[in-house]
Amino acid sequence: MSSSVSQYRGLTAQYTDNEEEDYPPQFTTLTHEIEKSKWSHIDDLDEFFARVYHYHQNHGMPSLILIEFLNLFQIMFLTLFSVFMLECVDYNILFQSQQVISDKKNNSFVEKRSIHDVIYPLDKCINNIDFKIWFSITIVFIFWVFRLIKAIYNIARYAEIRSFYISALNIHTNDLPNITWNEVLEKLLQMQKKHHLCIHKQELTELDIYNRILRFKNYLVAMVNQGILPPKIDIPIFGQLILLTTGFKYNFEFLFFWGPFAPFQNCYQLRPEYKVYSKRAELTAELSKSILILGILNLILSPVIFVWQLLQFLYNYTELIKRDPSVLGSRRWSNYGRLYFRHFNELDHELDARLSKAYRPAMNYLSSFVSKFLAVFAKFFVLTCGTIFAVLVLLTIYDEDVINIEHLLTIISATGAIAGIARSLIPDENFVFFSDQMMFQVLAHVHYMPDSWKEHPNSYFVRDEFVKLFQYKFVYLLEELLSPIITPFILIFWLRPRSASLVDFLRNFTVDVVGVGDVCSFAQMDTKRHGNPKWLSKTNPKKTHQARNGKTELSLIHFVHTNPKWRLPAESLAFIDQLKDQAIKETSITEQSIAKSNNEPKTAESITEPNMEQSLNKSIYHLQSLVYNPAPNLTSNLIKSSLNSQPQYDFHIQQSGQMPRGAVSRIEGPLFTNKQQTLLSIAQASTLQLSSQGLPVMPGPNITTAIENSLDMCFSALYIHELHRKYHHGDYIDLDNVKEENDDDTDGENLFEMNQKRPLLESDHKRVQYNQGLESESEDDTAHNLTMTSYNDTTYLTNNRTNGLKLSHSQNKINNFNSNSLNL
Repeated sequence: MSSSVSQYRGLTAQYTDNEEEDYPPQFTTLTHEIEKSKWSHIDDLDEFFARVYHYHQNHGMPSLILIEFLNLFQIMFLTLFSVFMLECVDYNILFQSQQVISDKKNNSFVEKRSIHDVIYPLDKCINNIDFKIWFSITIVFIFWVFRLIKAIYNIARYAEIRSFYISALNIHTNDLPNITWNEVLEKLLQMQKKHHLCIHKQELTELDIYNRILRFKNYLVAMVNQGILPPKIDIPIFGQLILLTTGFKYNFEFLFFWGPFAPFQNCYQLRPEYKVYSKRAELTAELSKSILILGILNLILSPVIFVWQLLQFLYNYTELIKRDPSVLGSRRWSNYGRLYFRHFNELDHELDARLSKAYRPAMNYLSSFVSKFLAVFAKFFVLTCGTIFAVLVLLTIYDEDVINIEHLLTIISATGAIAGIARSLIPDENFVFFSDQMMFQVLAHVHYMPDSWKEHPNSYFVRDEFVKLFQYKFVYLLEELLSPIITPFILIFWLRPRSASLVDFLRNFTVDVVGVGDVCSFAQMDTKRHGNPKWLSKTNPKKTHQARNGKTELSLIHFVHTNPKWRLPAESLAFIDQLKDQAIKETSITEQSIAKSNNEPKTAESITEPNMEQSLNKSIYHLQSLVYNPAPNLTSNLIKSSLNSQPQYDFHIQQSGQMPRGAVSRIEGPLFTNKQQTLLSIAQASTLQLSSQGLPVMPGPNITTAIENSLDMCFSALYIHELHRKYHHGDYIDLDNVKEENDDDTDGENLFEMNQKRPLLESDHKRVQYNQGLESESEDDTAHNLTMTSYNDTTYLTNNRTNGLKLSHSQNKINNFNSNSLNL
């Protein structure tokens, strides 16, 4: 089998480049001599794998068909019902402004009205519709026809996916709720070996499938991480507002990923000119023009879209607000928060699982900020509005004719809603919150957080920043309601001037992966290229290539937890091993500390102080506050958890399909996996040795459950954040892989210190070295060669001058290259 490796040049925006360079060679197709089947050589693997995923998450064809047709019916119903209420109802008779004549000869009136009295005849109803209504109906009808065609197409494609599940994967619809996505993924990898779904390589990996499903989502996550998104606008009085509405997000994806003028010429390949620096000015002008046209089109359609959004809001939330007004005071993760907290290569159900677990700790954290001023006002409104509501309800119970009084029902509804909203603002007087503990509980699940938040969790500045990620429901509804009006202006006046930055981002951070196509380079989770020495990556890349907030490192750890059978590249494996070695090192220090304390007079300080300085023990402390009930003996809780979670069956039962399970389709990672050494198991052993009772380490089962796997991920996030904090304060400066002296996480890391006008942690000497380092980075390397290195079945071809990267996942050994350099 022969394979071809394409060259890719990743260029930094502020650097110059040779304008005479040609387009990079195009991605070529590998041919395989195999027996073709119905599922061989699928044309659009991105769409295919995405539909396989959505088919699994929606539990098969019945729910997918129901969703498609009910969406069509909803559009038709809302449109016809709105026109009916506007033009076909006689409101004079409905509101008793005009009486109904039952006998026209005698001019006798009736007191009781019927439905046909307040509804116009059909011909009169049609004549009442003016040009504006007909224009709106026409636009909605065109949109409805488009959705109908799309629904028919989707059902036809999902019928193929159903056939694939039954015939190829041997999974029936009734089994989907009890099968994890990880099991479907393993079957897909086996199908590649048997049917060759992809013709560009012999075998697929878990990362290849994730890259295809999340190709464009990874670009959005990287843009948020690098500060390109979301739109941030400073408004007087209100301060800085983040306007990442669903409407803007839809327009952005249409513009960049799947629209007719998008930089991507198809679902898997970026247009060749976007990879050439000499085309930068031309592409910037083209993109700016496309954004302007799209913004003007949004501006023209904004009245119709706004009316539709308003109708959606009224029909969906009016009954809910009347029944439970406190729903407006509830919170949700904002669109910005979902992208900020999202790992690279994290599917929707995995993200939803993490954020759902973080919801309660986040609510508790915000509840710890008690405003006595607001609480006093809330109690006042609860008393006054609640009293009026109660009296009016009692009167209607005593005599039902009271309800006929004009606007009485309106007063009852309004006072009940105000009392309900005010009651939600009154804090629970019987609950004591610790903001710092709550913040670490949130961190254990969301995995990302600036250092200033962890160091000053009880600051109102941190609270206001956190609210941007965890917003009120009524704020979200207001943003979506006004989205048709503000989105055109954001496109024209905010996004359009940033066209050059967007073109640079696509050129600098796009790599061509054999068997996958063009993907965001951050999605490869390459700690060598996008790692950060402050997060323990053994690399020293240019700061413009580093992911912020440990995104590369934490995404790699999360992907390993959700896909434990994935074969890691050499650099990734070295990073994971380094974390374990650091944990084992701290365990050894703890043992020496305990042994030393046994030979000396025992005091509370001699036992607890040296151990609590270790990152391992501090992280397990935060994890214990999250998972277990507070208890003085952490060791007993850990042992009790191990005993309760230990199953009474062996791992071979899982393979025979007899293991008890149910509703696990949305679980993170595998339901059960082989027992491996993890950071939590190392920390557990270390913590058990701290027990004064000398309890032995309980032997764990031969398998790891999904709950234990999720718990280990929480601990890993806490531990790596603690290591980063230690280094940030200079405690771990002796690590051999850390070479930089400045903190790269400038976006939000020191916002609290800047806001409080406090001096920076770094000294003047370090800042001078930092500035010198930035100046040295602006010089281009003089080497113009490619270096190829290989690890197992993965070959890396690197352009030294531009830090470009080409990944070739070939199962055959490449004998034509070694570690020599190739002159260009």
